[in-house]
Amino acid sequence: MNAAVKGGTRVTMGRILAPLTGRLEASGRELAGLGAIVVLGAVLRLVNLPVRGGWDSDQGTEMLALRSALTTGRLPTFGPEAISVTSSFHHGALYYDLLLPAAWLGNGDPTWVVAEIALLSLIVIPIAWWIARSIGGPAAGLTAALLAAASASLIGYATFIWNPTLVEPGAAVAFLGAWQAIRTRRPAWWVVSAAGAAVAVQAHIAAAVIVLPLAVAFVVDLRRGPSERRARIATRGLAGIVLFAATYLPVIVHEIGHDFSETRGMLAYFSDPNSTSTGSVELWARVLFATIRILAWPLSRWPMVDRSAGVMVALALASAIIMGLVWRLSVTARRAPEASAASAADSAGAADSAGAADSAGAADSTPAIERLGVRLVGTWLLLLILALGFGLHAVSEVQVEELPTEQYHVVADTLVFVAAGLIFAGLWQPLTRRPLTVLRRAAAILAIGGVLAWNVGHWPPLTAPDGGWPAAQAAATRLERDAGGSAMALVPLFEEKGSDAYLYPLTRDGFTLVVPERATTVVLLCDTYWLKTSCDVAEASWLAADPAGKGLTRVDRFTAAPTRILSVYRRSP
Repeated sequence: MNAAVKGGTRVTMGRILAPLTGRLEASGRELAGLGAIVVLGAVLRLVNLPVRGGWDSDQGTEMLALRSALTTGRLPTFGPEAISVTSSFHHGALYYDLLLPAAWLGNGDPTWVVAEIALLSLIVIPIAWWIARSIGGPAAGLTAALLAAASASLIGYATFIWNPTLVEPGAAVAFLGAWQAIRTRRPAWWVVSAAGAAVAVQAHIAAAVIVLPLAVAFVVDLRRGPSERRARIATRGLAGIVLFAATYLPVIVHEIGHDFSETRGMLAYFSDPNSTSTGSVELWARVLFATIRILAWPLSRWPMVDRSAGVMVALALASAIIMGLVWRLSVTARRAPEASAASAADSAGAADSAGAADSAGAADSTPAIERLGVRLVGTWLLLLILALGFGLHAVSEVQVEELPTEQYHVVADTLVFVAAGLIFAGLWQPLTRRPLTVLRRAAAILAIGGVLAWNVGHWPPLTAPDGGWPAAQAAATRLERDAGGSAMALVPLFEEKGSDAYLYPLTRDGFTLVVPERATTVVLLCDTYWLKTSCDVAEASWLAADPAGKGLTRVDRFTAAPTRILSVYRRSP
């Protein structure tokens, strides 16, 4: 009886999964493996989430913007301010729009917003699998997915609030759409690609570089099909452009009515030699350092971890990706006659019928798809490296700073996972001699195992060093108790950083702050990471220089986070 029930269950599950396995060209066992990897990725991101991500002024600023949108009922026109230069400009507001549902459901609790970011980051895992799998087979797909799930850099980005954290899922959707449009000969995928590109670009302005590889892919798609198909490609491409532009309508309206202030701010930034890669560093050096950063970051989290000791690891990983892609290109090129025959057949229009299945087999032979896919992934990475290396100083700088700069190139992360998967799949292919096959597969397993072990050793801690949102809320509660209902002002001694880390919890608690001149209680925020002097000196300077500092007596001082000290002053009657 039990055997019959189990057999019936297997038949039922097989019928349910059959459409999915057929469309994705994957066996049930492979999809089960992918599911297990996605679950692993979810656990690594969601465990201990309330205290996982750091909490500083950037996070407070983001939550204040979301709160303002919910309370006023007005969607934001701009995202976070990008870079303060002679003229400032902003990222896109689509980032805020996507996070508003979580902020509303959680009643302003940042943990809900982080949870949405973590869930969105999981999209990268199946997409990396899908792209790599459709190019290099199951081994490529599962390897790419596993690397994405266990990546210390992706896990770190998925566990705190920051606008660049949505670049990776947005870029992944964009690259998937472009690849699927070419692979399946279905132009509608270009609309999907445009939607992903819009999310990535609005999350961080540097992600606009994604337009270059997508444009190349679009030209490839136009050239591969017969003339009657090109009109459909152009139509879907135009629809994608319209969708992309529509996400910027609030900015466009603002620009027309405000003398194009955002545009002028961008031009001012990119004409500043301190921001772009136009210094004395040689061109080859810029490309070299940009290559190492872009290729090593998603696989090692360098230079955010082991800044000095990890240089050799980063160099080794970048070199391995480059050599591996060159090797895969050469191997697939040797299958050119076979691939060319399939391509010629396709050009005749056999695979371009309206009812063509959404599968690689219906569009191209496996050798042709693998050859095209490896070429495309390699070209995409090369374009991103050159554009970012030449265009942004923060990507190609020789001196690695303590400040995070990886947000400028995370747009390429999905492609790095795909490239690693394709290289592993190539090593996994059998050779004519079995001992050589075993040796090569063992080397591939050791290499992937080493990358995974490095990432495990550099996963973000389960509790943020600054205590995260709960620590900020506790600090705000203590400030409210110190104020005792009196008017309070919050003053950052490092003005550029601001005090939104504590302004947000105070505002969420319903506490209204006033300017220092009108406050009975004045709180000074000293951030030792940014200030070049001690907190005592900085506080004394402010008290002496600002008229609002007269008549104040310190009644409390405590460390709200390892580098942030709050001093509470009361004004004498």
